[in-house]
Amino acid sequence: MKKSILFVAALALVFVSCKKEKAEEVEDKTIATFEEAAISPAQAESYLAYTVDTTVFLESGNYQVQQTVAYGGTYVTGAVVTNITNTEFKDYTDAYKSAAGGAFEGKNYVVWYEDGFTGNAIKLKAPATVAGMYVCNNVYAYSSMKEGDAIAGEPFGEGDYFTLIITGSLEGKDVNAKVEFDLGRGTNFVTEWTYVDLSKLGKIDELHFAFEGSRTGDWGLNTPTYFCFDNLGAKKK
Repeated sequence: MKKSILFVAALALVFVSCKKEKAEEVEDKTIATFEEAAISPAQAESYLAYTVDTTVFLESGNYQVQQTVAYGGTYVTGAVVTNITNTEFKDYTDAYKSAAGGAFEGKNYVVWYEDGFTGNAIKLKAPATVAGMYVCNNVYAYSSMKEGDAIAGEPFGEGDYFTLIITGSLEGKDVNAKVEFDLGRGTNFVTEWTYVDLSKLGKIDELHFAFEGSRTGDWGLNTPTYFCFDNLGAKKK
């Protein structure tokens, strides 16, 4: 009898262990690294060189996003997958680069541009609680804050800020939570990949991005509304 009990206990332990390994495997597969996304052309140095197909979704892990070409094809909103590692900045055509110089891991990362009109969102293939993601500035926004420009004015100083606002929705209804992350405040700017915890949003099927900042004009924010992200859905390492 004692041997039978020990045998059953051992089987239960094996079952729990296997179940745990399977759960971790599924979780890993939901992370969006965008490593499988094709870059067209490879190592493109300018947003003007990207070939954007708006009929298909960019997919990675449990996530998908459709790009939008706005205003007669003059710019792309939403997600653009890039693998550029240099941080040189000349003008807005250099927008698709991270201030960190490449990806958080691997080669590919995403530059997101939010124009405030198009309404792009990141969609989850299945509703879930998103653990978090790694974020940093892109070179256009970083240059505007650090050096100033003709639209935003002088470089950032005391009292200036540029904040990423992340919200979620489930079945078309906004969740009652948001995550705020400062990409720039005063003379402090995010130039390294930094983890942002998104778990407080709870179970969602869409992620939405917006920005708030101190440099505004008649048409809204004058700081370029770009940021970079990588490893969407990951836990902090």
